[in-house]
Amino acid sequence: MTAAKTQNIDLKNVKISVLGAGLSGIAAAKLATHIGAAVFISDNRDSASLRRELSPFRFETGGHTQACLDADLLILSPGINPDSEIIQEFKSAAIQMVSEIEFASWFTDSPILAITGSNGKTTTTALLSDILRAGGVNTFLGGNIGVPFSQNVLDELLMKKKKTVHVVELSSFQLELVDNFRPEIACILNISPDHLDRYESMQRYIAAKLRITGVRRPAGWVVYNGHDPYLNENIRPSKKHVPFSSVLADEGQLFWLEGDTIVDKETRELFKLSDTRLLGRHNADNILAAMTMASIFGITTEPMRKAIINFKPIEHRLEYAGEVNSVRYFNDSKATNIEATAASIASFKEDVVLILGGQDKGKSDFRVLIAPMRNRVKAIVTYGVTGQEIADQLGKHFPVFYIENFEDCFRKSIELAPKDGVVLLAPACASYDQFDNFEKRGLKFKSLVAELKRRSNVSR
Repeated sequence: MTAAKTQNIDLKNVKISVLGAGLSGIAAAKLATHIGAAVFISDNRDSASLRRELSPFRFETGGHTQACLDADLLILSPGINPDSEIIQEFKSAAIQMVSEIEFASWFTDSPILAITGSNGKTTTTALLSDILRAGGVNTFLGGNIGVPFSQNVLDELLMKKKKTVHVVELSSFQLELVDNFRPEIACILNISPDHLDRYESMQRYIAAKLRITGVRRPAGWVVYNGHDPYLNENIRPSKKHVPFSSVLADEGQLFWLEGDTIVDKETRELFKLSDTRLLGRHNADNILAAMTMASIFGITTEPMRKAIINFKPIEHRLEYAGEVNSVRYFNDSKATNIEATAASIASFKEDVVLILGGQDKGKSDFRVLIAPMRNRVKAIVTYGVTGQEIADQLGKHFPVFYIENFEDCFRKSIELAPKDGVVLLAPACASYDQFDNFEKRGLKFKSLVAELKRRSNVSR
């Protein structure tokens, strides 16, 4: 079975198994059902609420049995490791496997603008969508950012929408089984060590990210970070390979950063970074990436400028959580790897008390943070299953306090916070030891800040 557009493919009564009943798995099942396939969903989890949600389909919960192998095609949810035992059984049975992203792409003729990277994906994807809308383009925003790509494609089919664009955020997991997926513009923001608990080597992680540039068919355009060493090693410059950079001024770039000002190729000053609500050098890269993609797509600079200046930072991404007793609190719970945490720290000139910890994503060397923390971070509070390891690595260089529980860790950061300083949650770890996801960790942080603010107001 090969990829084709809606009018050229007939999956009526084709047996499709969907492995994983998360948001993307259920969305893929709905799309497959809409086009007439015979769908079966299999999930390791089991609960009454999950069974109710899956009731429109044939399904199994509580584990993957031989029933899911009775299929012509497997759609694999991104949370399931392609090296797992059940996947080996599908391979042995020679059943074609695709990702939810690949499958959904078969059923849309609309342009796809896709973004991946180790850090900054959500901000850049949301910003690009805002820019396109400001330029008069109808967009579907989704993928890893919230609404599954399959759901957006299904909505497009049901609403019979014309002249629309899919703006899609993609993780490395979602890109592992793409084959014919071909975005009109593909962007890779950066690559840094991440998810090495899933990938056996950095090379495999890089290879997963690079699949966005096209496997069987090259992408129309590739926008990439011109100062990223991994990308410069793997992407060859060409007319359709366009770099962006906040630290370089390559002749291939469409926009530059001069001091605090974004300028175009004609050196026209467009706006200042200080006019926006996006802090930090890493967000300058995110802005330049979105602008480059939008410009290639045909958006002029004025709607870009308006959209960027009006853009509100995404929740849990260097999000301002409040000020209490002359200390500002920032929630960067999404900073789940060392590179993201380093970028977060570099966004501040004030003295910082830093909260690190959670669950390491693969034998991280937290000493890499010493250089960006120097002269900025005055104390570190660590928590969670990796907290003690972080304290051991950094304790000779900074005052470090390991407190296992997240709430108690936060309270310690209050004690240490200097006047006119910052308490920053940028944990450099996944959240899964004490929270279901980084969002719930960020929400907890914000609720603790709000509680602190209420207590402070009452005591006055």
